[in-house]
Amino acid sequence: MGNEKKEKKEKVSKIGGWLQKIFSFFLRWFFLAAIIATSLYAVYIWKKYILNADWSEEKKKAYISEQSVLSFDEDKYKKALEIIDIRREKLENSEKFSGRDIFFPE
Repeated sequence: MGNEKKEKKEKVSKIGGWLQKIFSFFLRWFFLAAIIATSLYAVYIWKKYILNADWSEEKKKAYISEQSVLSFDEDKYKKALEIIDIRREKLENSEKFSGRDIFFPE
């Protein structure tokens, strides 16, 4: 009786090992094919959107006309520059920190 169980276990382990080898073989090739396919797709996207990214003249003109809707307010720009200059002068001319230094006490 012990012999039959031993033979059965060996038979099952042989079948399991055989199935594991087949599965691992196909799994390796599947992953390789998946990596190659995604790499090819990435190259396709890169070529389509990066290398061949030229716009036609109509598309360029449409983009320029779309952007020309925005206006540049020169007065507000000058006012913003004045505010920046005032703040810079205030920072440079203001009194520096005169509090107690906790790292190098006198």
